[in-house]
Amino acid sequence: MNGILGLGKFLPPDVRRNDWWPKATVDKWRQRMRMAATQEPVDDDARRVMEAQLEYADDPFSGAVERRVMSPDMNASDMEIAAARAALDDAGVDARDIDLVINESSTPDYLGTNTACVVHEALGLPRTALTVSVQAACNGFHQQVTLADALIASGRARRALLVQSCGLSRLLPYDQPFSPLFGDAATAQVLGPVGEGRGLLAAHHRTDGSLGHTLLLETQEGRWWNRGPVALRNANPSASHQMLVTLPRYARETVGGVLKQAELQPSQVDFVAMHQAFPWYRRVVQKAVGLEHARALDTFSFAGSVWACNVPLVLATAQQRGELNDGDLVVTQGGGSGMTYSSLALRWGR
Repeated sequence: MNGILGLGKFLPPDVRRNDWWPKATVDKWRQRMRMAATQEPVDDDARRVMEAQLEYADDPFSGAVERRVMSPDMNASDMEIAAARAALDDAGVDARDIDLVINESSTPDYLGTNTACVVHEALGLPRTALTVSVQAACNGFHQQVTLADALIASGRARRALLVQSCGLSRLLPYDQPFSPLFGDAATAQVLGPVGEGRGLLAAHHRTDGSLGHTLLLETQEGRWWNRGPVALRNANPSASHQMLVTLPRYARETVGGVLKQAELQPSQVDFVAMHQAFPWYRRVVQKAVGLEHARALDTFSFAGSVWACNVPLVLATAQQRGELNDGDLVVTQGGGSGMTYSSLALRWGR
């Protein structure tokens, strides 16, 4: 069975706190929040989400406190290389033993090229390694694990290096109230054969293309190839709201699905690692899926939402703090614009 042999993370040293935004901009957000119409919840899931949001009704930063940002001379690949080296060190695996690389970059160094090759070259990986980039927004980690597990099981590879990065500070419209929610980071994992009774037990994935056009990287004119700077935009506020209030149902589908596949009960789950889109996300979703008894950890307060790095950053931070034990049943949950949403069930240990 295949499992996580090593975890790595990189957070830029520069910290951006809420006082970085001009007071005039923050005052505009506060006024907009007061004028916003309150929508009636259509079901219990919507009610739970909207009640959680209302806890931050007087906070123009929506619960965000600080986030890490890249310095002007740093590229996303620099963060990815640092995180990948940390994962290899943690796994005790030589770079020459990696024969599969899969990366996910929110802001790749270049468009139209395989940016995983930059990591491959910097680490001195074998030329025979299969090197792939994927694009799944915040859900990249879950899809990378599933792809790597399948390729290893097929005999195409033995050990995989998975890398995720978020560099959205380069593409945020800082006059928009969602801009404080995001930070920069990179994470990485080494995946390969583990001891008996450990590793990936099941993976469950779902897709809902009806809500695909929410947060997009595009210009004011629309598509990213039009004239003008590319920025992260909320292309369809109505669809974004619908996505938010549907999050508990999405989570029940994937968490329930992965536990059923693994033939496990919710009561057996020891630790949950969840998407960090908002400060309230984990506790609302954890309750909705019936895993309130499980241990958990949040990274939003010091890192913000870091795209595909959200779930693996939780895992790496929990391991660093000694909050993951050998033999723990770990369940993950998250999703990404498009949209896809997924869960993994892992028996922790090497």
